[in-house]
Amino acid sequence: MKAAVIVSHGQVEIQDIAPPKPGPYEALVKIEACGLCGTTDRHIVDGHQAHHPADWYPAVLGHEAVGTVIEVGDKVRKFAPGDRVTRPVAIWPGTQREGLFSAWGGFAEYGIVRDDSVPGGPEEDYTSARQQVLPSALSVEDAVAAISLAEVASWSEKLGKLDGQTVVIGGTGFAACVMAQCARTQGAAKIIAFGRSPKKFDWVRRNGATHTLTFDAELSAAVREINGGLGADWFLDAAGHQQVFEAGLKCLRPGGSAAIYGAPDGFAYTLPLGAVGGDFCVKYLSPTDDSFMLEACQRILDGRLDAAAVRTHIWDGLESLNQALKEQAAGEVLKGMVRIS
Repeated sequence: MKAAVIVSHGQVEIQDIAPPKPGPYEALVKIEACGLCGTTDRHIVDGHQAHHPADWYPAVLGHEAVGTVIEVGDKVRKFAPGDRVTRPVAIWPGTQREGLFSAWGGFAEYGIVRDDSVPGGPEEDYTSARQQVLPSALSVEDAVAAISLAEVASWSEKLGKLDGQTVVIGGTGFAACVMAQCARTQGAAKIIAFGRSPKKFDWVRRNGATHTLTFDAELSAAVREINGGLGADWFLDAAGHQQVFEAGLKCLRPGGSAAIYGAPDGFAYTLPLGAVGGDFCVKYLSPTDDSFMLEACQRILDGRLDAAAVRTHIWDGLESLNQALKEQAAGEVLKGMVRIS
């Protein structure tokens, strides 16, 4: 089968490799499409992703795949032929096969999913918990988008109701856009996003931001001008950068709250205690995309999450992956996917 292999840092080739052979608790999946992640995939290709060891190359790329089950092992109960499923992997994470490591391996023609529900079978792990059967009414394109939508939406759900409140979002990329969608449905009155690239303002406005601001020294004053002289109730950190974090805190009203989604370099922030000028709260919220996945799918189907609003690119064929990576690195892609079959 064909698969996208990172042969060395920065170099991806489409190679013929042996297809996976499912065990008794596994199902073979024909992969239909795989989403391109703007952080994890790019960092793995470049060789500095925190959870992918620097010597685990060559590796098969891709962790946002969707496909259809075509064969099941004799002990499988969770999956059946014809099911559309999430996160099939060409090589199981943490293992290697025939000299190839796993960077999940969704950019491939075939993958496996594992049934962790059978007594006496394999225990649930990070990957198997995210291998789920999808509603049949969901299109392939929306199914791929649901993987990353579920992550950010599950995070946003932990904010609770935002009725009538003012929310400032640090960032204008994918996570910021989904936060804007969610803040709108959670009742926020004003959703103000800030960033450095004006061409991305259209993205976040399309997804629900009521205002966009350029990230500069006058940011907090501009927020207060929009908000009747008051700071914001919430700052949502979608970027994971110290400068963005500090700037967002300065936009809060006394008593406001900041919530962190983006992981900063080194997984550490310096907290400027005087930034707000009064009481404030900082929360680190962890996504729960595995348990939220089916809810995210339902929200797409009933219109509460808009997958089309965050999808800017669809590429055809594994051979298009290098071009996709170039366009992504140039900042042209909000969210894209590669059709494999």
